[in-house]
Amino acid sequence: MPLPSARRSPNAGGSVFVHAPDKPAPQGRMVWRPEVSPATLILTPAPPDFAIVTPINPAVLGTILARHDAEDDTWLVIGDATGDLYLRLLNPLAIGRPAVLLPMDDAAELRLDVALRFFRRQRGQRVGLLPRALQLTPLQRARQMQLLLAFDIHEAGGTTRDIAIAVNRSWQAALPAVEWRNTAARRHAERLLLDARNRVSGGYLDFLRGR
Repeated sequence: MPLPSARRSPNAGGSVFVHAPDKPAPQGRMVWRPEVSPATLILTPAPPDFAIVTPINPAVLGTILARHDAEDDTWLVIGDATGDLYLRLLNPLAIGRPAVLLPMDDAAELRLDVALRFFRRQRGQRVGLLPRALQLTPLQRARQMQLLLAFDIHEAGGTTRDIAIAVNRSWQAALPAVEWRNTAARRHAERLLLDARNRVSGGYLDFLRGR
């Protein structure tokens, strides 16, 4: 999840930024906590018994798109055409003596895939795309855009008719109330709104968890 900004929004919601008032949403990069997203790799300093540990080389990994320094740890987003790399460093020493911390939860295999991508990039090797479970298909992206549009219309005071017009451009939305009540367009708009509420209230985390 995004780290809180020292500045606060003057408004209660409806803001044009992701999590920092001085960084508009189109320019912002999200940093997701590893317990929420297995795509975020946890790095910690290697034990002192390991004499030779290859330090992190930012020039090899790629361009740093975002960096957030918290009290005890650092969050990095590193850009790559095959998929951005999200890192959480639990200690500044992890830069020079990195070791991967791999929680054995139900997403352990995904975390291992992400760790292997990091290992290959660190060695300058070719890296494949993110694990399929951590990617959104074009169809899924289109669906999520529909859900967000439906939710925004509802929050602005719109009706299921408005959703049907904006999302599907349905001619059925122009029917009289009696006929509109039993149309497929109305049922579809209601399903969109139901799914949109679920997604906004926390269902989006399923995507981050690779579900």
